[in-house]
Amino acid sequence: MKLILISFITILCSGINSERAPHPFHVSISELEIKQDTLQIALRIFTDDLETALQEMSNEKVLLNDPSAPRRHSVLIKDYLFKTFTFGNGAKEFKIDWIGHEFEDDVCWIYGQVKVSSEQRILFIRNAILTEVYDNQQNIVHFKSDGEIETQLATRHHEEVRFSRP
Repeated sequence: MKLILISFITILCSGINSERAPHPFHVSISELEIKQDTLQIALRIFTDDLETALQEMSNEKVLLNDPSAPRRHSVLIKDYLFKTFTFGNGAKEFKIDWIGHEFEDDVCWIYGQVKVSSEQRILFIRNAILTEVYDNQQNIVHFKSDGEIETQLATRHHEEVRFSRP
């Protein structure tokens, strides 16, 4: 856990001096929380890394901060996430409704939601975001439940994490 915290702090500090400076670590952060019967998802991904992945997927130049193509960018992001971020119960996957995104400094926040059954006790999350682009990609997944936060790490060789809910 200390290594994850140190990595995260280093990442944040690396973007302070330059808006588009390359960063030494490749990390995304996923925040998950169940409210009523809905799993709310917030993803935080470095914008330049996401652009690289979208360019590889579409074979086109992608600049997400370009205001002339917001609808196209939304479609590209959703298509990418349908392939790289999934939620299920072990027997089947459920379709995540990706509802929007916004930019904050050098990161892109992406929001989604999916209905969950009260009987579903184990959440299966597959987070392969950017693992096809960067060998050292680490996807930190936080699950908030009953005021507690459990954190797991998804990587290229370990894409699926599981959380138990009370």
